Amino acid sequence: MSMKMHVAEGKPGQLATTHQHYFIERPCRILVIGQHLKAKTKYQCLLRHISIAGAMLDFNAAIPLPKHFFLEIEGFKEEIGCSQVHREGTELGVRFNMLLSPDFLRRLIRIQFSSGAL
Repeated sequence: MSMKMHVAEGKPGQLATTHQHYFIERPCRILVIGQHLKAKTKYQCLLRHISIAGAMLDFNAAIPLPKHFFLEIEGFKEEIGCSQVHREGTELGVRFNMLLSPDFLRRLIRIQFSSGAL
């Protein structure tokens, strides 16, 4: 699994930063937004690893996606705005439109750990 979500191009004059990532396997859904900001389509995928800035997902390579969509992680009600930055085969790298809060990431890791999956 590559780490290309962490090498997305920055804005001119912006320093490159890297974020600690965590290997987590958790079901999630991609929400594609249609007209009038209504959820048009939901697709199942699998979260493979995550940082506060982005994630790597396993997703069906045959399904086309727009550049921007929302991500719902199972067990959380938040819809996370994402931009696609890498796609190769079933590997889908996304950058979050806003950094995740450290508290959200801690809750996700705690749930993963308590389920015995780490």
